[in-house]
Amino acid sequence: MNENVFERLPQAQRITSRTNPLVSSLAKLEQAKYRREQQLFLAEGRKLSEEAAGREEVRYVLLRSDDGFVESSLLDIAAAVPDPRSVIVLPGSTFEKISTENAPQGIITVLAPFSSMHCTWNEKSAVCMKGIRVLAVDSVQDPGNLGTIIRTASAFGYTHILLGSCADIYHPKTVRASMGALFRMRIHTCPDLAKALTELKSTGHRIISAALAENVMTLGENTLAADDCIVIGNEGHGISDAVLAVSDAVMKIPMAAGTESLNAGTAAAVLMWEYYRSFR
Repeated sequence: MNENVFERLPQAQRITSRTNPLVSSLAKLEQAKYRREQQLFLAEGRKLSEEAAGREEVRYVLLRSDDGFVESSLLDIAAAVPDPRSVIVLPGSTFEKISTENAPQGIITVLAPFSSMHCTWNEKSAVCMKGIRVLAVDSVQDPGNLGTIIRTASAFGYTHILLGSCADIYHPKTVRASMGALFRMRIHTCPDLAKALTELKSTGHRIISAALAENVMTLGENTLAADDCIVIGNEGHGISDAVLAVSDAVMKIPMAAGTESLNAGTAAAVLMWEYYRSFR
């Protein structure tokens, strides 16, 4: 069923022009430079907008409509926004200027970064993770892979992720692939991942890097610890030498002969599942 936006949310705005300053500004959020400048990012589609609904970080909810009528379920999501004036109705061609999707679902939520949950590593960060299972990601550059890893980590009970030189967590593909897990996860950006892992070790964590090397542990054949920190490496180059140097052990995933490696997201899922299975 469709409802009239302006009957239910009379303070909602209508913008029709593709050259409107706000439309032009939001259309630039596909680029990292403008996400940093504006301190905004896009969460597109029904699922992500439901996850974001009502959060204090929401700045706008954009609805696609040429006649002012919108699917009731999408309007329910928009109605959760703290300030109804931030609901903006756009005709199809204007909405598509902002959207980064090939098949837009008719709703986009614009949010500020989650500064209370997503932060830069500092000298106090390691202390708050004592006894907690942690995932570290070293130089994963594909935003889709990174989003998948974040989503998988959430599914397997992780609450903290360390990122060293990775893709932007607010890239549209990262946000999309995370399927809302990004909004629930504590993410620590580490300018020096090896240093952060060294500090994490001082709180009792064992650092286990997923890599192929001599004298490695084999997943399923070695003893795991509940608070091990797994490290997942770059899609092509693996884990950096600096991170390997501070690792307590290297672990490989047993695979069929002739297979060299797994996609970073797949490797992360296999490792995290084994820990989840062992310690849930």
